[in-house]
Amino acid sequence: MTRLLLVLSMTAAVTVAGFLMWKAEATPLTGAVGTHAVTGSYSAVQKAGCMFGTHRCAAGTKWSCTKFPGVAGPGKKCICRPC
Repeated sequence: MTRLLLVLSMTAAVTVAGFLMWKAEATPLTGAVGTHAVTGSYSAVQKAGCMFGTHRCAAGTKWSCTKFPGVAGPGKKCICRPC
C-alpha cells in the first residue's frame, strides 16, 4: 500500500510540474516573416544554392561559361556571374 501511494503521488507531482512548465504559443505567419515570403515569389532553394562560394567564385556568384566564335575556331569564355 505504501508503494502504491508513493507511485501515485510521484505521478501526480510530475503531471502537475509538466502542466506548469508547458507553454504552447502560436505565432501568426504575417508577424513572423516579411511580406516578400508571403507573396510567393520567394524561393529558399534558389537562395541556398548560391550562398557559399567555390574555389573559383566568391559567395553569391556562380561559374558561367559562354561559347563564342573565334579566328582559330570556337572558343569559350568563363566568368563569375551573380546568382
